[in-house]
Amino acid sequence: MLKSMTGFSRYENQNEDLTCKVEIRSVNNRFIDINTRLPKTLAPLELPLKKIVKAKCARGSFDITIMVQKNGDTETNLEVTPNLPLANEYLNAFKKIQEGLSLKGTIDINTVLSQRDVVKTETKKVEDSCEEIVMQTVDKALTQLIKMREEEGKNLEKDILNQINSIKNLGKSISEKQSITVQQFQSKLNEKIQTLTSGIEINPDRIAQESALLADRCDVTEELVRLESHLEQFNLLVASPEPQGRKLEFLTQEINREVNTTGSKTIDLEVSKAVIEMKSCLEKIREQLANIE
Repeated sequence: MLKSMTGFSRYENQNEDLTCKVEIRSVNNRFIDINTRLPKTLAPLELPLKKIVKAKCARGSFDITIMVQKNGDTETNLEVTPNLPLANEYLNAFKKIQEGLSLKGTIDINTVLSQRDVVKTETKKVEDSCEEIVMQTVDKALTQLIKMREEEGKNLEKDILNQINSIKNLGKSISEKQSITVQQFQSKLNEKIQTLTSGIEINPDRIAQESALLADRCDVTEELVRLESHLEQFNLLVASPEPQGRKLEFLTQEINREVNTTGSKTIDLEVSKAVIEMKSCLEKIREQLANIE
């Protein structure tokens, strides 16, 4: 069963305190690439999130966006804390300046608070309950994404197998013409030799031998046998439950090689037309396989 590498899912989950929203987009990629967009407090979850995706998907480029917020407006995600050591350093410095320059006046709290970084604003640390709901939501969103990739994969599989079946039928038509084509080639070759050597004594056995060698070069039986074998292997890979996208790409190259060789060896116009149709089918297959996991 083939799976597409393209998909999108959105899932929202909540518990008593938090609401988590996750969006996942995936597109085709030769390998697997995972990008996460999440709050700084969730940075420790980046590696576990990537492991979840890699455990369920073999290829594709993934963009994961995660948003977490408190339920209601009673709390904020920010935490304000005083930087007492720094405030003390400022205060001591102000006193030294006052003493050193013999300045009058008092150093009040507004003077200290106006200094940079005396008060720190930070995002609150993630609690265990937050990690749990994030991982659950990502898992649900990923399940939806995989389902969508499977649905699209079914459509791609149907089209690809139709193209494979067309190539198989074209190969059979070439095979049926093969013996006739070789005989026609030998007959035409003998006629030309007779015409060109008119009045010249030539050993007939030698002519027969050379014409047989040339005719053998036009024989594509081996190519057609290998082609049929590759097509059978292709169908087996498509039916496999494991991701087979890259193997199918390599196998398509081998099929193309046999088709090209058949085209280069043939001398029959109908066979040439069949080869062109095969190449057209292979091009469509390559386009579809670019999006298969």
